[in-house]
Amino acid sequence: MSTQPQPSQTVLTEEESWELLTGQKIGRLVTSVAGEPEIFPVSFAVADRRIFLRTKPGTKLAEVTISPRVAFEADEIGDDGAWSVVVKGRAQVLEREEDLAEARTTGLVSYLEDGKTIWVRITPSEVSGRRLVPGDLR
Repeated sequence: MSTQPQPSQTVLTEEESWELLTGQKIGRLVTSVAGEPEIFPVSFAVADRRIFLRTKPGTKLAEVTISPRVAFEADEIGDDGAWSVVVKGRAQVLEREEDLAEARTTGLVSYLEDGKTIWVRITPSEVSGRRLVPGDLR
């Protein structure tokens, strides 16, 4: 029997999940092609309950083009607890001018400016989040 306090877990509402995502700048894009998963750290922005990111030609772009069903995760860990939000949905490479104009209004700044000029939008089909709070440490 453990005497260590156990953390408590709270399921976040969809609204709480979007609020937390909106405050983050770095997340992870999960793709899968031919049954092989890949995880990519990405800079992102949220607008109208959709996720926007930029990329350039390479594996990430090829994979979202071949198989647009993706997952996306962002989280934060601190002294007062941790949270994680997972979004499942469909990625779309943006080409129409009105879609690109919308993406640009997000103000997304890539962590690494290395020629990422191709915009991708993730439209969610499912959003889930959890918050962990450390147990009583008294």
